[in-house]
Amino acid sequence: MKERRAKAEAKRNAARAQKRFDRVRLLNEELDRLSTDAATRSAGVSNKGSFLAVTAGILLTAATVQLWTQAPLYGVVSLGFACAALACAAIALRPGTRPGINARRLVDRHIDCDHLAAHVETEIVRDKATVLDAIEDDLKNRGRWVLAGFGASAVAAVCLAAVFSAELLGAR
Repeated sequence: MKERRAKAEAKRNAARAQKRFDRVRLLNEELDRLSTDAATRSAGVSNKGSFLAVTAGILLTAATVQLWTQAPLYGVVSLGFACAALACAAIALRPGTRPGINARRLVDRHIDCDHLAAHVETEIVRDKATVLDAIEDDLKNRGRWVLAGFGASAVAAVCLAAVFSAELLGAR
């Protein structure tokens, strides 16, 4: 009787362990997909930041192309906001540490351990989740800078249009 119970308990434990291992595998695959998505979004933020830098440069050039005689305050405000947009682009595109799983640390931590593969995979899944959280935070911060920069460039463009219009209309 005890032997039957022990076998039944061992079977239940094995089934639970297999279910957990299957969940870990599923999570691992999903985290890989999320990593790919985050890399794509990161490239998008970088592209938008680059576009913002070019736009700000064009606005800076346009704001300084001549000495504004009509409504010079708008010209100065435009110049200031174009500089702010360029600064936002620079911050959004700044080089920084990119979070990731350190290969050497991963190998050193698990190559000679006595843990089962299921335990190692669980630890890797936890590491991936931590890295993805850091990437998401970084993306949000960079995205905020890009958004602020686009707002600043919009104000710069409006002020530049106002001063240009004043120059055209005031020349009559």
